[in-house]
Amino acid sequence: MQPLTHQLWAKHFTEIRPRVLREWPEIDKGALDHVGDDWDGLVELVHKTTGMSADLTIQRLRTLDVEELRIGSGTPQPDEGSNASLEQLVLGTGFEESERDRIVERLAKLNRRLKRFPADGTWLELSVKERDNPSQSVTLICELPGFARLVATSGEQHLRDALMDVREDLWRQIDDAVTRRTEGAR
Repeated sequence: MQPLTHQLWAKHFTEIRPRVLREWPEIDKGALDHVGDDWDGLVELVHKTTGMSADLTIQRLRTLDVEELRIGSGTPQPDEGSNASLEQLVLGTGFEESERDRIVERLAKLNRRLKRFPADGTWLELSVKERDNPSQSVTLICELPGFARLVATSGEQHLRDALMDVREDLWRQIDDAVTRRTEGAR
């Protein structure tokens, strides 16, 4: 196996494009088709769409596995350590560390959205004010590389409902931010 390079991209880009789209489903197929055999255009498209740094984009592209062409690292891409997840969640005001497992379980659906971003530069914080009171307010803050800060809040009285509310709100905000970026790249 050999790393993906600009020469290999130029030679095999039509065969490699489906693998790029599987790795980063948020990339617009038409924009990728427009890139053609231009390696720098591919790096720029992945960089702008995902918010990863240019260096990380190149690193991830070089390890992209395309088994039939003997391109890549020869091993599956690990999700741990390279992609963002709820493992990075900071429990702020109003939460105890002993609640982490239950909270992460309740927010777990977000991992599907977070994994498209690099762990480096991603930050999440969950806090609650006036816990267990009618005026309770839960806030989930998320910073993703290359995107403006996203803030989801809920005034639901029951903590379980409030966690699901901020989870769904942040999911929608991430989708909206990625869609705006993708449309802006066209």
